[in-house]
Amino acid sequence: TLGDNGRELEKISGLMRRIIEQEEFYVDTITLTASSSPEGRYAFNERLSRGRAEALKRYLVRHYGRGIDTLLTVRWVAEAWPELMNRIRTDPALTNREAMLELLSAERNPDRRERLLRERFPREYAYLKEVVYPQLRTVDFRYNLRRKGMVKDTIHTTELDTTYARGVELLQRCQYARALYILNDYNDRNTVVAHLSMDHNERALELLSTMPTDAVTEYLRAIACSRLGRKAEGREHFLEACRRDERMEYRGNLDPEISELLKD
Repeated sequence: TLGDNGRELEKISGLMRRIIEQEEFYVDTITLTASSSPEGRYAFNERLSRGRAEALKRYLVRHYGRGIDTLLTVRWVAEAWPELMNRIRTDPALTNREAMLELLSAERNPDRRERLLRERFPREYAYLKEVVYPQLRTVDFRYNLRRKGMVKDTIHTTELDTTYARGVELLQRCQYARALYILNDYNDRNTVVAHLSMDHNERALELLSTMPTDAVTEYLRAIACSRLGRKAEGREHFLEACRRDERMEYRGNLDPEISELLKD
């Protein structure tokens, strides 16, 4: 049950509140994926994981109303074998890592796999059961956000003509190709936003290199670099954006493309 996890529920509620109440992004989907450790029978663990995910969904619907139900997707993983194997692979406390991984890779039946692990590596299994297994009993909480504030905040008018105004209007309405057709002649920040919206990341960086540096242009550079796989460079641009405007840190925490830059 979820009743024994009050502290974790408070954390989830706080995160949900931040996501729902913020005005920077549209919330597209929220996905809950519950998983169990391999201890015990596979069929039981599947029921346990499913029950945990559905109980959490009911809890969130009770607290945030039926409207959130359309955003929530519930998934479950009976036993978190891939994560367990990753933990074994990287844990220096386990001296027989290679042999354990070989056994787990060779045996397809999950119940037999867990039993063989317990029988052949009793000392290592005791460690896994005490230290690692509790960390596999989780609910993974992922949300997909669609940037709205980034476009709204970065769109600006530097030309007082009706053609330009039409391009900005199309950009705000997410008609990016039509907006770019107009804004391409101006080569300003709105042109960059249009290029990024169409995944023209190299071209966006080219234009940004000609513009004065400020918090927004640095943030846009970070986005482009993230998409191009240039993580170190993108991280530096994001940190510079935060140095110039501390509000960028909050925005970055909600942006999956920035989160990707900050991973080790």
